[in-house]
Amino acid sequence: MSKTSKKRLTNQTLEHMATPKSGRLEVGDELCSGLVLRVTEHGAKSFSVIYRVLGEGGMTESGRLLAGKQHRVTLGKWPVVGLAEARERARAILAKAGAGADPRAELVATVRDRRANTFSAVLERHIKQDAARTISSWQNVERVLRLHVVPHLGDRPMADIRRADVHEIIDNLVAVGKIGTAREVRKQLNRIFNWAADREIISLNPLSGLKRTDLARNTEAGRALTDLELRSIWAAAEEMRYPFGSLYQFLMLTGQRRAEWALSQRSEIDTTNRWLDLGKQRFKSRREHIVPMSDNLWALFERLPVWAGANDYFVFSSRHGRVPVAGFSQGKTALDELAQEYLRKELGKPDAVLQHYRIHDFRVTCETRLAHLGFNQEVRDAVLGHAKPGLQKTYNKHDYLAEKRAALQTYGEHLLGIVQ
Repeated sequence: MSKTSKKRLTNQTLEHMATPKSGRLEVGDELCSGLVLRVTEHGAKSFSVIYRVLGEGGMTESGRLLAGKQHRVTLGKWPVVGLAEARERARAILAKAGAGADPRAELVATVRDRRANTFSAVLERHIKQDAARTISSWQNVERVLRLHVVPHLGDRPMADIRRADVHEIIDNLVAVGKIGTAREVRKQLNRIFNWAADREIISLNPLSGLKRTDLARNTEAGRALTDLELRSIWAAAEEMRYPFGSLYQFLMLTGQRRAEWALSQRSEIDTTNRWLDLGKQRFKSRREHIVPMSDNLWALFERLPVWAGANDYFVFSSRHGRVPVAGFSQGKTALDELAQEYLRKELGKPDAVLQHYRIHDFRVTCETRLAHLGFNQEVRDAVLGHAKPGLQKTYNKHDYLAEKRAALQTYGEHLLGIVQ
């Protein structure tokens, strides 16, 4: 049975309230009439609000509305729901009941919305309605979130996710040295929560103002690789073969971003003109970008596996073209280990160390060497897919296709002259 009493509830009272020997104890709050704290014999404490809806009891002959029968709504367990929050929510419910509206229907709808708007459900909608249309490498974004976020937040209602939850995920990634992944997780979560807030799925983005100095982006543009490094890395890629070895060779020969080749599909390769055609939907800056394939690159392309499925398969895949290649961290680690072995063999020094480099440095190397080969900035920007600066993008409509083909043909011959 319940034992009832009434007192002015405080945080200290909640901390030290005695547990009933049997049954449960209910304590009404003197500062908020209708708010009740229930304490069980096991020590569990929860808030609820008791109210009557004006008008449910009918109307007197004089036209005065009568309150109906008593209703109770559970607000949640303490300390998950604090005293201040319980009072605020109780007063809102009492105000609606006093205005003749039963808040239970609204609360049921809220619960239904919360269950429907879990992180996994909102992620699905975000991918279909936003990411797949606006992010060229959205498959990678989806893969990162499903791998590192969904296991922790997938079944949680979006409205219940707090900044601390995101910090915990990022902390775990930083602890194992995955700074780049942590940075991507923060970026994409911020995008999803902004999207959800704009559609009033949640009221506020919990990542607003989130500060992580340990995720500061490396502002170094990268470095141009030496002849020795290029030979070592090329030989390592040759030994790795398909899919990662071939992918790295394609990136070295063209200076393109990793996703532009890693996510390429056979239908994007124009065999007549020998180029990769990246439409607006897949290119980073939502512009069309064509990558001419030099003779050396085309020779490599013809060595790649041909999967069943006409032209709709991925060029680089470990699953017969059905999905794009994945596992870039492991691929880069294997490339580095093999490249260091080749470096040591060429130098005749068993303790030689290959200087750290990034896949992005293939782009830096490409632009640097194109400059040395005499190609001007406009052509180099066109090759790498950089946006035209200033008024150039408004008035200069030249596509530089012939110039890009000449540049990549020259660069391919230059690079193969070094590595072979």
